[in-house]
Amino acid sequence: MIRVSDEVSPFAGSPIATPSGLIPEGMFPSGYIEKRIHEATVVSHGSTMPFFEEMLASHPTLYAWAAAQSDVRVMQGRQAAYAAPLPDTDVGVVVRHSQHGGMLAPLSRDLFRTPRAAHELRINWTLRHVGIPSPRLLGYALYPAMNGTLWRADVVTREITDSADLAKVLGAAGASFDPAQAINATVTLLKRLSRTWAHHPDLNVKNILIAADENGTLVAHVLDVDTLRFAERNAETLNLARLVRSARKWLSRDGGKAFAQLIERLGG
Repeated sequence: MIRVSDEVSPFAGSPIATPSGLIPEGMFPSGYIEKRIHEATVVSHGSTMPFFEEMLASHPTLYAWAAAQSDVRVMQGRQAAYAAPLPDTDVGVVVRHSQHGGMLAPLSRDLFRTPRAAHELRINWTLRHVGIPSPRLLGYALYPAMNGTLWRADVVTREITDSADLAKVLGAAGASFDPAQAINATVTLLKRLSRTWAHHPDLNVKNILIAADENGTLVAHVLDVDTLRFAERNAETLNLARLVRSARKWLSRDGGKAFAQLIERLGG
């Protein structure tokens, strides 16, 4: 069983006292700016705002821009996300269109009174600031609907190339990563989340991305962080229970023996 007292990176060693992280609500991390581009309200890092301007100059939404790229790759999830390079660069991005989940999803679909994109940016910045790996959120765009009473949103993150989610790495078909090393990386990620009192309500094997760092060491990145909350003293127990439940489901569905190894390692 993982214990909070285990040694982890010194950058992820302090609890965070507020549920929304280190950036107060209504504020952006340093370097991020807001700009109106046609009908869209865009928030991005200043260095990437010109790319957002170029995307929205030719397409009504960022999601439409990504879908139209000749070298786009489709990434399946709740709704398809699109991976494509930024214009005239070799930097890859992943563009997601925000969508409701749960029982009300068929009714509410992609319409939000208050899109969670701004909250996701604050959470993503906080995670990265304290040394918890998560793909960098470059920016987002909000589009008014129903005279501005509701909103749609697209979110753009930096793509981590040569990666695979934990479900694929541990599955029967396998991936290019060693399952035992991927499990070690996942345990490290769980320790770091616990030490900062970070609770991820949907910490499943599809929301952990495995990639090698510059030294070839496998690193686990946490995905889908818009529902993550800090200041949860029971974060360790809650995260473990959620991930073990997910691994058991995938073991039953896929049969990959590595899922059983993960469950055993987590004390489940």
